[in-house]
Amino acid sequence: MGAGPRELPPFTLTEFERRVERVRALMTEARLDALLVTSEPNMEYLTGFTTQFAWNTPTRPWYFVLPRVSHPCAVIPEVGLSNWRATSWVADVRTWPSPRPENEGLDLLAGALGAVRRRFGRAGAELGPETRLGMPVADLLRVKTMIRPLALVDGSAVLRAARLVKSPAEVARIRRACAAAGRAFDTLPGLVRPGDNEKDVVRAFQAELLRQGVDKTPYTSIGTGCGGYDSIIQGPTNRRLAKGDILLIDTGSRYDGYFCDFDRNVAIGAPPSRSAARVHDLLWRATEAGIDAARPGATAEDVFLAQARVLEDGGMALGNVGRFGHGLGKVLTEPPSNKPGDRTVLSPGTVLTVEPSALFGAGKILVHEENLVVTEGAPELLTPRAPRAMPIAPW
Repeated sequence: MGAGPRELPPFTLTEFERRVERVRALMTEARLDALLVTSEPNMEYLTGFTTQFAWNTPTRPWYFVLPRVSHPCAVIPEVGLSNWRATSWVADVRTWPSPRPENEGLDLLAGALGAVRRRFGRAGAELGPETRLGMPVADLLRVKTMIRPLALVDGSAVLRAARLVKSPAEVARIRRACAAAGRAFDTLPGLVRPGDNEKDVVRAFQAELLRQGVDKTPYTSIGTGCGGYDSIIQGPTNRRLAKGDILLIDTGSRYDGYFCDFDRNVAIGAPPSRSAARVHDLLWRATEAGIDAARPGATAEDVFLAQARVLEDGGMALGNVGRFGHGLGKVLTEPPSNKPGDRTVLSPGTVLTVEPSALFGAGKILVHEENLVVTEGAPELLTPRAPRAMPIAPW
C-alpha cells in the first residue's frame, strides 16, 4: 500500500483553552465550583491525555479536577506520569503508587476538591445519562463524604453541552475517519468469498479499515440473512454466507480519538428481492430527507420527523423505532437522539448520524446510516454517500 494521507496536526493549546473556557462558563450557569472527570472521552476532551493503558484495565482509576476558577489538576497513578507529561497540557499532576485498592488516591483527590474556591458549594461528576464513571462507586461515595460540606452532584449536563458543537479540528478528525471507512466499504463486495462465515468477513473488513488509515475499530457489527437480516448490533458468528443473502456491516472506527459510525448493505451473489430493493430505496430516500433537515435552528426531532414522513408515505409502519440517528464524536453515540421529543437545537458544528431503519417481511430489517455536520447553510455530508441501488458481491 502506498503512503496514505498525512496525519492531522495535534490539537493546539488554544483549542484546549477554549474548551476549558466554555466548560467554565457552563459551570457558572449550573452553579458548580468544580468538575470531577474520570471517563476516557471527557478526560481526553479536556486534558488531551491519551494512553493505551488506562481505559483497558479497571485496576487503576484516573482523575481530573477542573475548578471553576484557578488551575486544574490531575490525580493519577504514578505509572502514568510520563505518559501524562507527553500528551497533556495540564501541569499540576499528583500521583500515588497504584494499585492500592484500600485507597486509590482518594486522599489526594479529596484534597484537590476540598481546595477549590467555593461560591456555590457544589462539585459536579459524571453521574447523568450517557455517562460512565472511571472509578468504583464505593470510592465515589467515600470521596463524597470526605469533601463535605462541598456537595457532589451531577455535572454531566455541562460536559454534554460543551461537547455538542465540534470545533473545525474535531470535525476534521471525524471526516478523516469517515473517509477511511468509506474507502474500506468500497472494497467490501470484493472481500466476500464463497465459504466465508461472518467472522471471516468481519476480520477481512477490519483489516481493510486499518489499511485505509483508521486507528482502531472498536465497533464492527454484522447482519446476514436470506433477503435481509434480523439484527443490526450483533457481532460476527460462524454462520456461513449464501447466495441470496443480504449483508450489513456497521462500523464505529476511530481516528485520533474521534468516531465515524455508518453502515452499508451488500447483496450476495444476486440482486436483492423486489421487496428488499423497494425498502432499500425507501430508506435511501428517507436518509436524504434526514440529511436535508439537519439545518441550523432545526431540532433533532425535526431530523427524525423528516425521515419518518418518507417511510410512512411509503407505507412503512414505524412501530417502536426509538430513534433515527444520534450525535457523534468522541463516543460512538452521543446526544442528541433523532427521536420524538428531543428538541435539542442544531447549531453549526453539531455532528449527527442519520439512520432510518425498517422492518419488513418475516422479521427482516434493513437500515441506512450516514454522518454529517451541520453548517451555516446546507449540511456537509462526512461519509461518502451510499449507492442508491444495493451493490452485489460476486459469488
